[in-house]
Amino acid sequence: MRPTLSDVAKLANVSVATASRALSNPDMVADSTRRAVREAAASCGYKVNLVARSLRIQRTNTLLVLVPCIDNPFYPAFLRSIEDTALALGYSIMVGFTSKSEKYREAYADLLSNGRVDGVIVIDGGTGVDRFTGPRPELPAVQVLDLVYGGSVPAVRVDDGLIAETAVRHLVGLGHRRIAHIAGPAESLPATARRQGFLEAMARLGLSVDPEMVRNGHNRRDAAASAMRELLALPNPPSAVFCATDAMASAAMDVCRDRGLHVPGDVSFVGADDTWDGQFAYPALTTVHVPRAEIGALAAEKLIGLVRGQSGVVQDTVLPVELMQRSSCAPLKRAVAA
Repeated sequence: MRPTLSDVAKLANVSVATASRALSNPDMVADSTRRAVREAAASCGYKVNLVARSLRIQRTNTLLVLVPCIDNPFYPAFLRSIEDTALALGYSIMVGFTSKSEKYREAYADLLSNGRVDGVIVIDGGTGVDRFTGPRPELPAVQVLDLVYGGSVPAVRVDDGLIAETAVRHLVGLGHRRIAHIAGPAESLPATARRQGFLEAMARLGLSVDPEMVRNGHNRRDAAASAMRELLALPNPPSAVFCATDAMASAAMDVCRDRGLHVPGDVSFVGADDTWDGQFAYPALTTVHVPRAEIGALAAEKLIGLVRGQSGVVQDTVLPVELMQRSSCAPLKRAVAA
């Protein structure tokens, strides 16, 4: 005979209502109770009928995560932490890649409009996600990094201007004054904020910026390498470069090495995001750490809170960033002497 919820409750020595909450809303019961109920369910072979529960509570217990792509090392950490958090709270995730064709965008729109997911996490909305979510998704939503919906949708993000300022202050503290910036694409909100943050930080520190010292690397290694070659061709090239991503910084350092220049002896570099591009670069890249795992976990928690109708969900969460000092920076006096 198929075990019932009453059987689970008896084995766990709790009420049927408590057993139900432990299996369907695990954050609403104590850890010890949750463990006891799950162990009881496992011991008697009880399985939650997800279809019946979905019909009963009008939920799918599934979240849609929209992300540009998977081949950029910036995004996997988000997806891992979102999935881990969602699973711990009784939810699964579906991942949609927004840089794919219109056929895929139509499929994601269908998921959002037909009640096949309970909510959506939008990562990097600057990729054009508004084309299929509209000005604001009807379902509960959380935006990550980009405020594509402004303040109308809860967000988890970092201050991209502060990322640039952290990098600039570090380089200036080492004595560098002629500092270049390899920026991301103009259509990207974080890239634009980092570019503006660079310019404002330089101005606050009393340093002028030659327009030729700001080049667009389009968040691509080939474009960043081309930008670095242009910077090195200037009559007075930079002694230091802040790159909007670690991948672009790694490509720019490769150009210097190919030209026989020493990093950091001739040119110092600071990247941003703290991805494996910088961690495994040579030399190891000094970068500004973006807490992607923490951002993903908070975004999932916030979205599930909205789905469950919890009150007091924080509208805008801005997490701190941190300089990770490695081997790609040196004081200016060393750069001159090299």
